[in-house]
Amino acid sequence: MKVSALVLVLAAVAGLCSAEHCKMPQNAYPPPAANALRWVDINLDDDPLNRWTAVVQPMSKQILDMINSVVELLPAGLRAKLMQRLDKRAPELVAAMPYPYNQEILGISQATGIDLGLLFLYNVAYELEGVCTSIVAQNTDGSVYHARNLDFGLFLGIDKANQSWRLTEKLRPLLFNARFLRGGQNIYNATYYAGYVGLLTGAKKAGFSISVDTRFDDNLDEGLIKWMDGDTSGSFLSLLTRSVMENNATYEDAYTTLNAVKMIGPSYIILGGYKPAQGAVITREEAKSLFPWTLQMSLNNGSFFVLETNYDHWTHDPFYDDRRTPAEKCLNEVTAANISPEKLFNVLSGRPNLNMLTTYTTIMDVASGRFEAYLQFCEWPCAPW
Repeated sequence: MKVSALVLVLAAVAGLCSAEHCKMPQNAYPPPAANALRWVDINLDDDPLNRWTAVVQPMSKQILDMINSVVELLPAGLRAKLMQRLDKRAPELVAAMPYPYNQEILGISQATGIDLGLLFLYNVAYELEGVCTSIVAQNTDGSVYHARNLDFGLFLGIDKANQSWRLTEKLRPLLFNARFLRGGQNIYNATYYAGYVGLLTGAKKAGFSISVDTRFDDNLDEGLIKWMDGDTSGSFLSLLTRSVMENNATYEDAYTTLNAVKMIGPSYIILGGYKPAQGAVITREEAKSLFPWTLQMSLNNGSFFVLETNYDHWTHDPFYDDRRTPAEKCLNEVTAANISPEKLFNVLSGRPNLNMLTTYTTIMDVASGRFEAYLQFCEWPCAPW
């Protein structure tokens, strides 16, 4: 049996067994202090060409090594289509991305010496590959909390010595938390991989929180190719979420924008707030939002959370990758009266939500401004995803 087939079989078995009950550790929080991500300041008043230089320049070799792995991860046919376009038109394509993020990518290229086309691919990779879990939950006292696992690196190849995915191992050392400053004030916080400029996980105090999860459908790469071929009317997921975090003041404004803007491709955007019932899973396709699911809807139905993995919430997760069911069971065991950022960390540390692809967990409390992110590791034996 080929390794890839064996992995699929093992994953299917693990998924069936794990979905039967909650496997949440009771004391995963607090994690070891060494797992806490370091903090850096990104000044939005700086020239975008120079904003990331201090972060990326010392890590240029690790970033390049990781990007080469991301390129290998892409399906051969898609990789050929993308590289054919980037070989001839990388500067033009980066310039067509929204300002100032196009200038930030250009500045990272200049600071690290990494090919501009490779940085373009890296900065759109999450549009194509990624598996995650995001939760927004409300305590009986009305407090709202948001947490997420980010999983990345599927099928790049197994590191047999460490029983892990190679790309996942290469991503962890690039992680950090960023404080985004404007006028000397902390505008928002976010968890980042060095060299990536979009926002996958972030929050602003007394505003809102955002995490994004990959949504797979038959048009996953079609929108990106169309954008590269000249139709730049759609928005890149993580550049849109960063723009919203920087320019929208309230949960309501963010919710309206994220539901309405034309997208390049499919996605899930998980939004949290700081007032009771402020939470939503926004399921996006290119032109519209599908079946929005709000925290208020869950509360009306006797629940206290919204939860998204990588499958439409009105369907069932497939048997070979059911991370939703065990997470729901763990949340219900915790109960609304006891839910907290610490408990959410415990839930997300339960298998299979914690798996070999998990790089980090972030917990967010928008009301207080609490924002914590930690490296995550899943000791063998562990579900591949």
